Amino acid sequence: MKVIITVVVLVLLLIAGGVWTGIFNVSARVPHWDITVEAIELMRDRSIVVHSADLKLPALDDPNLPRLGATVYHETCRDCHGAPGVQAEAYAQGLYPAPADLLSGSIQKEWKDNQLYWIVENGLKMTGMPAFGSTFEQKELLGILLFLKKLPGMTPDEYRGLSGDSGSQRAGV
Repeated sequence: MKVIITVVVLVLLLIAGGVWTGIFNVSARVPHWDITVEAIELMRDRSIVVHSADLKLPALDDPNLPRLGATVYHETCRDCHGAPGVQAEAYAQGLYPAPADLLSGSIQKEWKDNQLYWIVENGLKMTGMPAFGSTFEQKELLGILLFLKKLPGMTPDEYRGLSGDSGSQRAGV
């Protein structure tokens, strides 16, 4: 038992020494160490899986939900994530970690519906992803979920039609 306590104390002292000396660079321009990325991703992924496990979504058969979700996405999400024909804002391109690429479809394949909903509702600490459950109703969050599922492969014209974007926004993706 003494050995374990000694090892724990030494590790904590090493971490404290590293923090105090500034060896860990918190600049958003400097990527995390590989082991740090692995640890953060493991904690994030397990947290999402565990906390969304009992989340039961209502029927997603309202045909108006994707349009509602597209409108909310256009107003609140596209600045960081971009949209078909719309680049993310310059400030979002400097975020670390970078906002998820929602246009490729990889996020939609990686996460189940209840997990994506949980992410949108609760946000993710230290990523810039806000908890939209604090500001939007469930119907709007469900709309975002359904819109996210349609987003990969969507053309700029389809996006403008669904989101109500007049086309006057930034172009470029």
